[in-house]
Amino acid sequence: MADVGTRAGTVTVLFTDLVASTELRQTLGDDRADELRREHDRVVRDAATEHDGTEVKSLGDGFMLVFGASAEAVGAAVAMQEAVTRLSRRAPVPISIRVGLSAGDVVWEDGDCFGTPVVEASRLCGAAAPGQILVSDVVRLLAGSRGGHTFTAVGSIDLKGLTEPVNASEVAWESTAEASVSLPGALAAGDQGRFVGRAAEREQLATAWKDAATGTRRVTLLSGEPGVGKTRLAAELARVAHDEGATILYGRCEEDLGVPYQPFVEALRPYVAACPVGELAEQVAPYGGDLARLVPELAERIADLPTALVADPETERYRLFDAVTSFLGNIVGTAPVVLVLDDLHWAAKPTLLLLRHLTRAEWSGALLDRHLSRHRPEPNASARGDARRSSS
Repeated sequence: MADVGTRAGTVTVLFTDLVASTELRQTLGDDRADELRREHDRVVRDAATEHDGTEVKSLGDGFMLVFGASAEAVGAAVAMQEAVTRLSRRAPVPISIRVGLSAGDVVWEDGDCFGTPVVEASRLCGAAAPGQILVSDVVRLLAGSRGGHTFTAVGSIDLKGLTEPVNASEVAWESTAEASVSLPGALAAGDQGRFVGRAAEREQLATAWKDAATGTRRVTLLSGEPGVGKTRLAAELARVAHDEGATILYGRCEEDLGVPYQPFVEALRPYVAACPVGELAEQVAPYGGDLARLVPELAERIADLPTALVADPETERYRLFDAVTSFLGNIVGTAPVVLVLDDLHWAAKPTLLLLRHLTRAEWSGALLDRHLSRHRPEPNASARGDARRSSS
């Protein structure tokens, strides 16, 4: 961030505060609380940088920042709330911040700034509710229509240390943390009237889904003769899970193609297309470049992806496996995931190796529902057997 200098000037001042930071530390303990605080600091600083903000100082559980334009400051405040909401979804406990902004003339001394706008912004931050952004009327008037923000007047607020009440407004914002991914067509197409029978199998799937929804990974294998209804059975589970807020990912293998990682590519592409860019960038980091080898659409949605590792083929493959595992684990951090991989008896060996890696990885919260069919010999039997044993 650029230094604004040491002379007097007109700026927009922004304060943030991590709500109940002391209670968080008591709940999590010092080590986990420090880790969460560092993540909080990172996402707040990133939002400020994207909107040309200057960090004046860290306050332990928040920041004081200044901006040259009020519209940029308001945009940064909204971006901070969205980023912290995304972080909260994968944090060990929910977190939130409050934000206050004011604008006017300040004086700079030794890298710090002073003036009535500083006091107003700090007091507005203290008066805000968790997840709320309060701005002075000066900020609202200076921002005007730039940025397309919506302001709702909250009236005059008596702020400690100020002789006159401050007219304030609340800035509207909505969480964009959840990707809007519709039920995949191959599963939605199975909705052809009432599903009957298979009571025991449906009960087993329901139990697996219940476990996954509460954070315990479950792997389910469906096998049978062609036309017995494996996909339809999986579709019933997927619809239930989707209605209860799960992200449904679906991919299938095709006979005689033998395309490496084909079902994973098909499963991840719709999610990459639908997920908000800010959320997606956090979920793929630091493996964005590696994942773009698998799903090139990532490079179209996110500028400046981390560079893919260039190494020997085995190392690159292992890096790709870690990238997929990390990505799925981060998706699980926002909502439970049901991953359906269909017709795995036609899978190429690299696909099965990735699947085996995924089932053994140290992350939880997703139900992996894999279809296996026995109407023809299964290629790569040793790899498939390892995958079966790891999921039992």
